[in-house]
Amino acid sequence: MKQIPKNVPDGTRDLIYEEVLAQRCLRQEIETLFSQLGYSPVVTPTLEFYDIFDHDRRAIQETSIYKFTGPDGRLLALRPDNTAPIARLVSTKLREANLPLTLCYSQTIFRLSAAYNAKRSEILQCGVEILGGDKRDGDLRALFTALETLKLSGESFKLEIGHAGFFEALIRDEDLSEEQKAHLRSYIAAKHSGGYDFCLGQTSPRAVELARLLPRLCGGREVLEKAYRLAQGNAAACAILDELAWLYDAFWQAGLGDKIMIDLGIVQSIDYYTGLVFRGYVEGIGEAVLSGGRYDHLLEQFGKGMPACGFAVNVSELAVIRPVQAASSAAEWSFSAGAEDLKRAMARLQKARETHD
Repeated sequence: MKQIPKNVPDGTRDLIYEEVLAQRCLRQEIETLFSQLGYSPVVTPTLEFYDIFDHDRRAIQETSIYKFTGPDGRLLALRPDNTAPIARLVSTKLREANLPLTLCYSQTIFRLSAAYNAKRSEILQCGVEILGGDKRDGDLRALFTALETLKLSGESFKLEIGHAGFFEALIRDEDLSEEQKAHLRSYIAAKHSGGYDFCLGQTSPRAVELARLLPRLCGGREVLEKAYRLAQGNAAACAILDELAWLYDAFWQAGLGDKIMIDLGIVQSIDYYTGLVFRGYVEGIGEAVLSGGRYDHLLEQFGKGMPACGFAVNVSELAVIRPVQAASSAAEWSFSAGAEDLKRAMARLQKARETHD
């Protein structure tokens, strides 16, 4: 008899008992928070046409997408991202809706990852998208929602904010090839601090200086002061710093400043984010559990241009560090006595419902 395989595909895993409860409880708390903050829930299909992820401002690398051919011959994809499907939804069913739209979701994404990196391929995400309206309002709303979401982890957390345009503004007048710019971005994003002369070849001294300095511009208000000196004479870069200073000061004045950091070393390898970018970190997890930013040009690809800002939190990862109370055992619910046990079970459930209400 042929043996059925007992393992699961790379990047996937079974969840049992407390693991399921931790993820379920965290998801419910996040959904409740989003509702309290005025976000309206939406759900998009697990299957989408591949075309919606294959556009000029692609957020997900093509090699990370599960794709296959549908019955009609069109290329389909398992949803690798939640933002593009919501942009499609807004440009169709919500095309005439009043703005701003404040939407939230709670659904799984699927991303191919190399077997050796041990990353999940199946990830439960909760997130929000703020579409249309005032940009400053949207940025502050998204950051506040992100902070309150991280707070639900019950652990020490930080939110790092930066701007996708700062790096671009600084190198705008530099004579760099696209390949050199790509090298520069990758090294800054990886927080390297040396070896740039060799990696960038005969690039301008200014480019090498930026590669050395930007990864170190991470911290509090003093980071902005250093950045203003670096951007001196560059009106576009200074305007970006003014935006970040306003956001940072707003949180400090509201008593939330100890949870916010500035990181001007956040750069993008792809032309997706157009303004504010941010990442959330929680003690006990070695990588960002929340990421987001402003993507003002994405909806143009769907024929409904408008400013937009949002984020997603990795519930699958965040739930790992969440303590949770175990469910009652089956032994507590005996039915061996027949009708009497059925009556006791009904009375117990009724009492639990009344207590919950």
